Amino acid sequence: MTERERKLREHIAACHRRAREHLGASDADVERGFELHRELLVCDSFTLPWSIASSDGIRRLNAAIEAGWDVSEIEQLSLDVRAADCALDDEAAHLHEVIFEASGVNCTVINAGPGPGLKYALRGLGRFQQVCDGLRERWTKATEAQHARDAFAEGRRAMMFSANNPPADAGFEDGYDQLRWLEWFQRVGFRMMHLTYNRRNWVGDGCMEVNEGGLSAFGHDVVARMNELGIVIDTPHTGTKTTLQAAEASTAPIAASHTICRAVRDHRRGKTDEELRAIADGGGFVGITCVPLFLREDGGTILDLLDHIEHAVGVMGIDHVGIGTDNGYVVPPPEEPEMLPMPRGRGHWWSHWLPGTIGTPNDERSNGSLTWVCWPYFTVGLLMRGYTEEQVAKIVGGNALRLFEDVEAAATVRVRSG
Repeated sequence: MTERERKLREHIAACHRRAREHLGASDADVERGFELHRELLVCDSFTLPWSIASSDGIRRLNAAIEAGWDVSEIEQLSLDVRAADCALDDEAAHLHEVIFEASGVNCTVINAGPGPGLKYALRGLGRFQQVCDGLRERWTKATEAQHARDAFAEGRRAMMFSANNPPADAGFEDGYDQLRWLEWFQRVGFRMMHLTYNRRNWVGDGCMEVNEGGLSAFGHDVVARMNELGIVIDTPHTGTKTTLQAAEASTAPIAASHTICRAVRDHRRGKTDEELRAIADGGGFVGITCVPLFLREDGGTILDLLDHIEHAVGVMGIDHVGIGTDNGYVVPPPEEPEMLPMPRGRGHWWSHWLPGTIGTPNDERSNGSLTWVCWPYFTVGLLMRGYTEEQVAKIVGGNALRLFEDVEAAATVRVRSG
C-alpha cells in the first residue's frame, strides 16, 4: 500500500468514526446498516466531481501556471486533472475505486456540465465521457434508469450526466438557438438540467434574486421542450415563484436534486413546504444535500441531514425524497511534485450569493459525518430513525431512479443517445 492510499484509508476511517459517534450507533446498528447498504442500488441524485490528481496532472497544472495561462483556463485544466486523471493513471484509478467502495454508491448523477453556458458544458461533457470510456470495465454511462439497474446487476456502476447551466445565457445566439441545443444535450447524454443557477437568466429567477418575477415566457418554452426530450427539470438553485410555476407548467415530474427544507432551516437555497408539495403533487423528487451550512446555521451534521429527510418525507411522502449530496471527495495529493499555488480568479457572476447566505462552515462536509464516503452511515441513520428496509431503499436510490423513469416515459421525442 502506498503512503497516499494509507492516508486516504485513514481519512475514510476517521470520517466513519465521526458519523458513528454523531449517530450513537451500536455495533449491531452499524452491522445491519452496512449489510443493507451493500445490497441496495444507491443513487446520489447530485454528485460533485471527485478530486484525484495524478503526479503527471500536477506537472501539467504547474506548467500552465508557470506559462501564465488565463486563470479560467487553469481552473478548467484543474477540473480535467482532478476529475479525469483516474482514466489515465493507474494509481488515480485505484484510489477512485477505493472511495467508491467506501461509499457504496452504485449510480451517481454527476455534475458534468458546470458553469453558465455552452463552453463549460462541452468541456465537462468531455471530462466525464473520458472517465466512462477509460474505466468501462467498472462504469457505464447511463442515459436511462434501466442502464443503472443493469449495471448494478452486473456488478458495475452507472454515471448519469446532469448540468447546472443550460439553458442559460452564454454561448448561444438567441433563445431559438438555446432550444435547438437542448436536443443536442439530450443526444450526448444529459438527463437533468437546472433551470437557473442563483441569478436570473432567460428562463426565470434564481434563488438569490431579490425581486423574483417567476418563470419567463421563454422559460415556458424551455419547460415544454425539456418535457418533450425527457430531460429532468431541476430547481435546487431556482427561486420559489419560478419553481412553483415550473411545477405547474411541466407535464412531467420535476426535481430539486440537492436542497434542504426551509421549514427546518430558513435559507434561500432551500424549498418551502409549498414548493415541496408542488413537486410531489406532480410526481417529482427532492434530494437533501449534505452541505453543512445549508442544513443548520452553525453547520450541520448527519443528524441534521436526517432531520431534513424526515421533514421532507412528512410533507411529500416516502416516494419523493432522496439524498443529493452536492459533494465530492478530495483524495490526498501525490507525494510529488508539489502543486504550485493556484492563481486567484475573479469568481463567477452567475453563482452570486447574497450576503449572509454562505453561513458558518464546519468540517463535517470534508472531514466528518457528511463526507461523501459516509454514505453507508446515511443508511445506518435511516434505519435507526425507524424507516423500514423498503423505505430506506427508496430514499437512498429508488426514488431518484423512479424520477428518471417517469420523465423518460413522459417524453414525446425519442432521441437515441449514450
